[in-house]
Amino acid sequence: MENKIQELVFSFLEMVGIKGREVEPGIWAAKVPESEQAFFNGFETMRFTFDRALAEHHRDLELICEGSFLLRKIIERLAEIPKASRLYSVNPPEVEPAGLDGGLRVISDKVYYRPRVVFNFKVQYECDQRREKLYSMVADTATGVANIEEGLYNIDLKEFSETPQSDIKIEESGVDILRLYLESCRKLEESLNEEIAELREWGDEQCSENLKVFEAYLDEQKQELIKKKENVCFHLYFFQKEEEIDRLIDNLEEERKRKLNELREKFSLRVNISLINAVVLCIPTIGVIAPKKKRTAGRNIGITALASSAGLAVRSAIQ
Repeated sequence: MENKIQELVFSFLEMVGIKGREVEPGIWAAKVPESEQAFFNGFETMRFTFDRALAEHHRDLELICEGSFLLRKIIERLAEIPKASRLYSVNPPEVEPAGLDGGLRVISDKVYYRPRVVFNFKVQYECDQRREKLYSMVADTATGVANIEEGLYNIDLKEFSETPQSDIKIEESGVDILRLYLESCRKLEESLNEEIAELREWGDEQCSENLKVFEAYLDEQKQELIKKKENVCFHLYFFQKEEEIDRLIDNLEEERKRKLNELREKFSLRVNISLINAVVLCIPTIGVIAPKKKRTAGRNIGITALASSAGLAVRSAIQ
């Protein structure tokens, strides 16, 4: 997980024009340009580490790890500007794997690039306390959506180039990538159902326990007011005092309703899924591209926000 966090952080630093260098084993330093200093808490030079043990012995180090403040800020910024990038494999061509439909494949000496898409997601839980997790999913136009992995997908950049080989055809499959993205979102949502149910159950229990403590306090206050009311004598002053006690009892009931709404809001689970980025890995493939049923779609496809019955929010992704 630590290596994947490092890859994400250094990728982000490179995106904003910051170069980090390792000044000591496990300790990094980076000169922050003026335009980015506000984001990095005003630092002109930032020293940071991914090792919790090192951070405990060096108070001047910024610890970047799962759940840390700076990592959360970086992920939030990346999620606000989702992007798609394309890399081309430099490995020898491979045979296209059998699809999920199990149909026949035609093999020939033609070579083309087959898209394999990596989707990196951020899942944010809010329920009294904030929790964030990273997930990745690999989807292939030939085999469909692969299993979900926790953490960011590790891409060995030694096996890829930013430019394609001139003699290999690039398959245009924008509609397929859109379909894979939608299937990936659905599969990720389904995989979270059990965890969401557990968090909701925990929130309901916390809400109930806190409400019981508060109601016990209100009941005690109410009983004291009732006793005072029973002890007043039949005199004009005491009739006025009785009316005041009734108002205080009514206020306690209003306070009970207010506290119930407050606790429900505090422990109500909110889940948001957003795409950090999508990386299209173009894999050299031998064979003939099987004819696909054409769908009407523009060349540039925008993925609209999704919402499931489980209350998961997914913002617009590939732009």
